Amino acid sequence: MSGRIASIAALALLLPAGSSAHGLTAEIIPSGRAVSVKCSYTNGDPAEAEVLVKSPSDATSYFAIIRTDPSGVAHFEPDVAGQWSLTADDGLGHRASLEFSVDGEGVVQSIDGGASSLVRYALLALACTGLLAWWLLLKRRADA
Repeated sequence: MSGRIASIAALALLLPAGSSAHGLTAEIIPSGRAVSVKCSYTNGDPAEAEVLVKSPSDATSYFAIIRTDPSGVAHFEPDVAGQWSLTADDGLGHRASLEFSVDGEGVVQSIDGGASSLVRYALLALACTGLLAWWLLLKRRADA
């Protein structure tokens, strides 16, 4: 019986952390020469964040430092072709970074930022596997 109580207590401690935990995501929405950045938390809520944009022409300073509006969107217009990068920071410890390229006409061509989602899903699968193994071990001890 004590194994069941321990299992329930452990799950009860994990539930609030899992339901309130979230990360920050940034998504580029190209539209002609302008670029929109949409920042949101992994639960779908919009995030008000500071977006730091670096230009390929000057890697030592920021091209723009902009804030998202309450819907989590900020806009800027790249001025040169090349590989751009940006980092969104909500000021609460959540950050998201991505890179994108702009062609000679000022149009966004490619976006690189999908690896973070893959890593997030891999960590979630690893955590679920660990919880399942722990539960099976407790069940095995209770049956013995």
